Amino acid sequence: MSEPSFSFHTEVRVRLPETDAMGIVFHGNFFTYLEVGRVDYLRNLGLTEGNRPIRDFENVVVSAHLDFASPARLDDPLVIEVRVAEIKSSSFRFDFRLRQRQENRIVATGYTTHCAIDEAFQPMPVPEAFRAIVARFEGWE
Repeated sequence: MSEPSFSFHTEVRVRLPETDAMGIVFHGNFFTYLEVGRVDYLRNLGLTEGNRPIRDFENVVVSAHLDFASPARLDDPLVIEVRVAEIKSSSFRFDFRLRQRQENRIVATGYTTHCAIDEAFQPMPVPEAFRAIVARFEGWE
């Protein structure tokens, strides 16, 4: 089975407060790295506005999952690969792969699933404009 392809990546460097007593990145901090990757992906596609990660609609994370393969340590450069794997009627999923850049070693893989919501925090259809921009970038067309 072939690995999924990622057309976008960004990078972070592990900082001291992100590490634990063993000198490795505390597992909860990886979700911050996913957020960095997701927002950079959306910014790259021109979908952000001000402090809003998606300018045209609100969304909430309904699921987040990570599998850890190897440790990340202080000052490690981490490449965060990001893709939108699917868009359903009211939800969409980002896939992530984090690599230690110098060793090209996989550190973690995972995903976050988001639900588009209206002003009453109820699910709503993912807007067509968002779908079209993502589809074009991901090569689904």
